[in-house]
Parts: sequence; structure tokens; C-alpha cells
Amino acid sequence: MQNRVQSEDMSSDVEEDVKNLCPESQAMVNVRCDDSDVSRTLPSSWKDNIDHSCLQIKGTLPLLQTGWTPLHVAVSCVRGHSTRLLLAAGADPNIVDAQGRTPLDVIASAYYLDVDIKADNFAEIIKMLTKAGGTYNTMKSKELDNIATPLHTAVELENINAITTLLDIGASVSCLNSEGQTPMHLCVKKRLHEPLQVLANYEYLNADPLSAVIDVKDKDGYTVLQEAIEEAWVPGVCIALEAGADVTLKAYDGQTTVHSAADIGNIDVLLEILSVARQKGIIDCQNEDGETALFKAIINGNTNCVNALLEEGASIQIKLSGEVSVLHKAAEYGHSEILRILLEHNEGEAISMIDSLSARDWRGFGPIHSAVMSNSVECVELLLSKNADVRLRTTDSPHFCSTPLHLAAMKNFIDVAKFIVKFDKTTIHEVNSKGWFPLHTASHHGCRDIITLLLKKGADLSGYTDGPRKYRQTAIDMILNTLSMPTEFMSEVFDSYINSNCPNFHDSNCEVNIDYRILIPSVCEMEQMKVIEALLKTGNRYGQKKLLVHPLVKSFLHLKWKALLPFFYVIVILYSMLVSSLTIFTMSVFFYKDTASNPPDFLSPVIWANVVYVSVVLIILQEILYMNVRNKRYFCEMETWIKFGSICLAVILPISINLAETADWPRHIATLALLLSWIELMFLLSRFPSWGYYVLMFGKVAINVIKILLTFVFIIVGFSLSFMIQFHTQIPFESPWAAFVKTVVMMTSEFDYQSLFDQENSRELATSLIVVRFIFLIFLILAAIVIMNLMVGVAVNDINDLAILGNIDRLSKQVQFLSTLDNLVYNRVFIFILPKRIIEGIKKKRRVVNMIILAPGKPEWKYYKALPTHLREAIFTIAQEKMKQKDDEINMEEFKKKIDEMHTAVTNLENNSEQSSDIVKPEKPLVQKMKYDEIMKRLAVLDHGMDSVKDEITNLIEETKTPVNDLRKQITQISTEIETIKQYLIRLDNKLSE
Repeated sequence: MQNRVQSEDMSSDVEEDVKNLCPESQAMVNVRCDDSDVSRTLPSSWKDNIDHSCLQIKGTLPLLQTGWTPLHVAVSCVRGHSTRLLLAAGADPNIVDAQGRTPLDVIASAYYLDVDIKADNFAEIIKMLTKAGGTYNTMKSKELDNIATPLHTAVELENINAITTLLDIGASVSCLNSEGQTPMHLCVKKRLHEPLQVLANYEYLNADPLSAVIDVKDKDGYTVLQEAIEEAWVPGVCIALEAGADVTLKAYDGQTTVHSAADIGNIDVLLEILSVARQKGIIDCQNEDGETALFKAIINGNTNCVNALLEEGASIQIKLSGEVSVLHKAAEYGHSEILRILLEHNEGEAISMIDSLSARDWRGFGPIHSAVMSNSVECVELLLSKNADVRLRTTDSPHFCSTPLHLAAMKNFIDVAKFIVKFDKTTIHEVNSKGWFPLHTASHHGCRDIITLLLKKGADLSGYTDGPRKYRQTAIDMILNTLSMPTEFMSEVFDSYINSNCPNFHDSNCEVNIDYRILIPSVCEMEQMKVIEALLKTGNRYGQKKLLVHPLVKSFLHLKWKALLPFFYVIVILYSMLVSSLTIFTMSVFFYKDTASNPPDFLSPVIWANVVYVSVVLIILQEILYMNVRNKRYFCEMETWIKFGSICLAVILPISINLAETADWPRHIATLALLLSWIELMFLLSRFPSWGYYVLMFGKVAINVIKILLTFVFIIVGFSLSFMIQFHTQIPFESPWAAFVKTVVMMTSEFDYQSLFDQENSRELATSLIVVRFIFLIFLILAAIVIMNLMVGVAVNDINDLAILGNIDRLSKQVQFLSTLDNLVYNRVFIFILPKRIIEGIKKKRRVVNMIILAPGKPEWKYYKALPTHLREAIFTIAQEKMKQKDDEINMEEFKKKIDEMHTAVTNLENNSEQSSDIVKPEKPLVQKMKYDEIMKRLAVLDHGMDSVKDEITNLIEETKTPVNDLRKQITQISTEIETIKQYLIRLDNKLSE
């Protein structure tokens, strides 16, 4: 019996004998697997140890699932013999597992666990189970879904016999596997031609007469035809169409077959679908996103599909939610050719939508905005050529009514920005709803390339944003507070406005161009100081005041100073008239009064008092205009109050002398008036570039001295009071104030020692003379020596720093003064009073030209002497460095190009050699030898060239100090490839010799 059972050809008699011999085994073969916790302890020999691991044993039991019987396991592995034995032993073919599957539902399921199965037994086992009365639960429509059925497995195994057998027993083709696919969809996914034909053309007994079997849907609602289209499988499309697939059916997301064909971009598939769908009217059907097939083709850049759809009558007027048109989508994805087709279709039907805006929730863009955001110069150019508005603004939200140039500036799309500015340069002056120019947008987002471009095209660094005054910002303020290393960046920008046409400055044709347009706003030619003034208002947090000493800025200030110098002379003359008349008047009153003599007639106090009043009136008129221009800044400067003090005292002085001729207080007024007026004259003359530097250095030193005196004032007060007490409140220490003044004077080495300790004072101080001299000695050491030397040392600690700071402060003061003077010349009162010809002359006189040209080789050139020598040299140095840098960049680009060409040539030579080695060579050895020699000669030339290139690189590095590591790596790679080719050719030569 054992031998009879083990035989593969087990007869029915043997099966009957098995049933009769093993009645008690019937219960055992129907035992279901239980995966609940096991409480029994495993034998120690079964456990893992250092010499044994269960996971390493090959052929371990397959994964058993809850509720499986031995019959489930046997059929899952397609074990035909075991299945017959189990059935013979009384196994029940209708017992279900935990998921409700019978043994017929799990046939060949071990395939998914990578178990080798015998596909030939597949159909036989199906027949065994059905013969034994087995049923199934998974291969029914709308029963157990998301489980791989035997029909899915048969498709995976491409077992036509099993597929036919399953269909014969009524298996449904609409059941879904774990991936949501029907057996037909699985055929399409794996491109199984024959199984799909069998499934599509089988004559189903219970088929719905109103719909074709081929129209079954997967979990997403896609039909077999749609799936074939998505996979771009033309045979599958043909099979589905031949089986009567309905092209009008939609997936759950609204996708039709035309959508799918247009999406993948396969023109053959699309034409196949359109040939059937032409009469169905589904070309303009929209999916759940509102997209038609035309939108799908546009989004995926399928130009041929777009043409085909338009030829079939697809509408271009349909829009997505949010008013998004086909032009928006074509521009958004940067498909310039599709955009051209749309704009030219049907005699420009889409032109009417060229400036239409989408809704706010879709960014509020027009097609040109979408083209800019896709960084497509071609799309922008095409739209503008079709008369799109280059100033078209987005909606207020979320992009604040921005123009295309604002968007390009925000994203740092330099090529798009260049084209827009080239098309219409005035777009740089457009503002959005926040009052931002494109330059503000680029500055806010740190887009250095766009900033440089816009400045080159005339953008205004001093332009303000909108909003409350305290929150308004200029473009240069944004640049300095947004960019990293902003001072260095602006210095490089200023450098770019100094250019030369020749590296040899001794050449008579050499010219150096100095372009001041970055400093002179083109919007308002009356305000040439706006940019530099805006620079000063940004403070000095990033050391930006150093930019004032840049040759471009410094030379501009020099030229501006020369242009406004005549107007400054008028102010100096007026104030000099006041100072001189006030001085003469004071001398004519007090000098001759104190000397008891009569003044000459030309020094009559009455005459000079009138001159003083005339001077005061003229200065007050000038100051009223001055005050009107400068507003609040005017009252925030010490110089203003000194000027006010001198003018007020000059007005009061003649009146006080007439009222109280014998009193002393007019003398005090005269003293203070003279002092303040002469100090103000010093401040005024310090505006001259050559004098102001020293005045400001004097101010820096004075501040340091005052700081030290205030620090040690307690020591000085202590010594002054000590001296007053010890000298019995006698002169010169008769009061605390007198003692303090005398002590400060003594610190300057004016000790007057002999008069302090003469014979008379020594008798009075006899009892405390030693104490007084001891205090004096301490004072001499601490105050006169230590403090005074400390004061001098700290005050002039770093003369170089003081010089730099003094120069920067001088330029700052000069900028403020020139700005005020520049605006003063354009005061509305002057424009109203003076004749038009004079006003035009004043404008021409105070204006600095946008660009000057210096000729280093021609000292007699017009502008050569307009600048001082040190400025000319600084400008020439920058021009030379830029010229050298430009030449180095050109040389490096040419060198890289040559290296790339050599690398390509050597690579092609190697590829050709490899190809020739794979071809049977019928040529004679002599011809082969000649070719080999020719190749070796060429390689020798290349080798020599490589050595020359290496020498050139070494020299270039020494001259320019530029890193060329990447080039060296490339050269090393080329050398390695040459050596490889040489070795290969040597081996080839040896074979030929043999």
C-alpha cells in the first residue's frame, strides 16, 4: 500500500482503499491551523544555539495562515499528488480559512511567497477540487475583494490552460487583487498579450448584455482600455477596442480614455482613440479637476497630441477652476512651442485671453506672469510678440499687484529680467501695491544678479517704499540690511561703473569711462545727491560709510563740489560780511572807548551797526530758505545753534550798547557774539575739502580730551579744594571756581611755583608748608605728568585711524552740505523770482554729467585735470584690475574650451579603438601596422601637446594666482586615458606580430 500511495499515477481504486484504511484520519486532515499563542515549551534541541539557527535551515515550512487545513497548504503549493491523497483521506474542499477562502481560492498562492511551484498541475488541481465538490468565494463579483484570486495567479504564471479552466467554472474577471487590479488589468500591467485575448474574448455565460466584459474597472475606476493607454501599450489598446471597449467611460476622477492618451503623449495611441471617439463628443470632457484632454497634453508638453486634439476640434476657451486658461498652463510649464500653437490656432482665437488673470486662490497670474515664474524666456518673448502687456499686474493677493519684472526680481531669474528690461526699460520704474520698485523686490529677496542688472539699467537706489514715514525704506537700505557682506557687494557694484578699453594706459587711444548714473537718479534730474544721501541715512552698522571713499563716489562729490562752488562762495561772502562788520563795530565801540580816543569817520559805530543789520537780514533770508530745505535735520546740528547764537547776539549788541553804554553786560554780549561768529566762520570754511579734514580731526581729538578730563574731574576737584584750604582762600585760590581753574592751568605746566611759595607765602604757611609741598608733589606726578601724558597719548593714539575717520566724516558732512545746497539752488522761491534764462543757467552749472571719460595717455584731455591726482590714480587702478580680471576670464574660457575639445577627441579615439577591436579584421598585417603607426604618431603629438598644456597651466597659475584644480583633474584624466590607449595598442601590436 505504501508503494501504491507514493506512485504519481495513483488510480481511483487506490483512493478508495485509502478511504477504507484510514477512517480515523478524516478528522486529522480537516484540522485548521491556529496561530494563537502556544503555551508548550519547545525541546531544548529545537532552540537556537551557537551551532544552530533555525533561520539558516533551507526549505523551512511556508508561512501558514490562520484557518488553513492541510488541503489549503497542498493546493497553495500546487502539490497534485498530496492534494489527491488528502482528498482521498477525506479532506473537505469547502472549509474556509479566517479570510473566508476555500482551498480553491488559494490555489498557487505560494507563488507570492517565492515558492517554486509546478504550473502544469494548476489546471489539474482545479479540476480535482471542483470534482470533489469544492467551491470558491473570491472569484465572484462583489464578494471578497483585495485578495489575489487563482485567476490573478494564473495570469501571473501566463497559464492559459488554468485561465480557461477557471473561466469554465464561472470565475469572475471583475474581482480585485490586493493592488486593486482585475485579472485583465494585470494582463495590461505585465503586457501579456495572449492571456488578455483569452479573458477579453471568452464567452461568459452570465455576462451583462448592456456592457462589455472588457469594461471592468479597477479600484480607481479605470477600464482595461484606459489602463492600456496609461501603459502606452498599443496591442492592449487594440485588443480592448476589438473587444468592444467603451471609449466614453470615465474613471472615478473623471478621466476619460482621451485624457489618458493625451497624458502619456503617445500620438499613435491617441489617434487610435480619436478614431473611435470622434463621433462620441468626449474630446472636451473634464475630469474632477476641470481638465480637458487638451490641458493634459499641454501640462505634459505633448506637442503632437496638442495638434491632434486641436485638429479634432478641442476647445481652447474652456478654463479650469480659478479662471486658469490653456495659455496659463502652457506658460506655467514653459512649453513655448505649445504656447505658439495655441496663440496661432484658428486665426488667433486665444489672443483674447492673453492678458486674463486667474483667481486669487490661483496666484492671480496672467499668462505672462506664469511664463516668468517658469523662467522661460521663449514664452515671455512669444507673449510679448503677441502684444501681451509687459506691465500686467497680478491680483493684490498674494503677489501685491506685481508686474512680470517684480516676479523675475523675486526669483532671481536673470535671463527673463534681461529680456523684459530690453523690451521696455521703463518697467524698472513700476511699483506694486506695496510701493516697491523691482529693485526693492530684488533687494528684499537678496537677488544680487537682478540688483546689478536693474542698477545698470537706471534703477534708483534712493527710491522709497510706501507706508508710514518711519517704516519707509530705500532700496539701498534694503540691500545693506538683507544681503550678506553688503558693503563689499556695493563696492564691487561701484567698481563695475569704472571701465577701460585698453590695458595699456600709456596708449594714446586708451580711455577710462566713469559712469555716474548709479549715483544720479534718472527719475528726477534736480536731485543728484539723493543716492549718496540715502546711503548716509542707512547708518554705519555694516561699515557702509567706507563707500564714501570709493573713487566713484569721491570723484562724484569732487565734481559736484566744483559745480556748486560759486553758490557756496555767495554764502561765505554773506557770513564773512557779518563777521567782519560785527568785529569792526565792536572794535569801534570798545577799543576807542577803552583807549579814550575818537574813532575815524569810516569806523563810525552807526555806519557799521547798519552794515551788521543788513548782513543779518541777508543771512536770515538765506537761512529761511536753508531751513525750508533741511526741515528737522536743520535743528539737530550744533552748528545751527552756534549760528543762531551769533546772529541773535549780533542783533542785540548795538541795542544793548545804546541802552547801557557804561554797563559791563554789553561787553559780555560782544565777547560771546564775536566768539560764536568766528567759530561759525571756521565751520563754514571747513566745508572746503582741503580744510575740513583737519577741522574734523580737531573735533575727534577734542572729544577724546574732554572724555579724559571728565573721567579724572574728581581728582582735579580734589586737588583744587585742597589747594584752596591750604592757601587760606587767598589768590589765586580765593574761591572753589578760581581754585578749579588754577588747578587745570597748573596741569598744563603753568605751576607758577615761585609766586606760590615765595617768602611772604612761606611765612603764612609755616605751620603747614611741608604738607602743602607734599600735596603739590603728588599733584605734579598724578595730574601734570600722568593725566596729561595719558590725555595726549589717547587723543592721538592711532593717527591713521583718525585720518580715515576724519576723511569719512568730512565726506559725510560734505554730502549733507552739498545735498542741502543742491536743493537750495532749486528752491521754488528762486525759480519764481529769477528769470527763466538765469534759472536754466543755474541748472546747467550745478549739474554733474552722467559720464566722464579720462584719457591717461592724453594729459590735456578735457576731464583729465577735473579730478585731483590721487583720485585719478585710484580710478586708473580699479580700471586696470577690472581689465586684467576680464582678460583672465576670457583666457580661462578659451583654455577650458580647448581642454574640452582635446578630451572629446581622445575619448572618441578610445571609443573607435574599442569598436575596431571587436570587429573581425580581414585587412592585411601590413595595412594594420600602418594604421597602428599613424595612431601612435597622433598620440605622440597629443602627448607633446599635453606637456605644453601643463606648462601653460603652471605659468598661468603663477601669473594670475587663480585656482585651476578642476582643470588639473581633467588633464590628469586625459593623460590616464592616453596611457590606457597606448597599452591597448601595444597589446594589439603584439597580437598582430604573432
